[in-house]
Amino acid sequence: AITSVHFYDVKNVETEKAYIASLKEVNKIIVEIGLPKNYYTCMKLDNSDTTSSYRSCTIGHWASEKDYKTIHEHPKFKEWATKYKDLNAVYMKDQLYRRFYNID
Repeated sequence: AITSVHFYDVKNVETEKAYIASLKEVNKIIVEIGLPKNYYTCMKLDNSDTTSSYRSCTIGHWASEKDYKTIHEHPKFKEWATKYKDLNAVYMKDQLYRRFYNID
């Protein structure tokens, strides 16, 4: 399994809502592609946490390297990425990105 993590800071509430809606849309696309065990989630730190940067993250849950590549190379995924290019760029511009692999 692979977990991709995009750490970033939210610019404003309206943009965050639109971004979350775009993730719900891409998750539906991933199901349509036939790989429902793969999906994105969006998380953020609690308001009481005093961390000053990278307070939010998007996590990609991937069953395998093959699924990751199949999804990211699929025309429907690419169409989604193009449709939301400007919105997603707000988050991706200053992100910290990591891909984690199981070690067992």
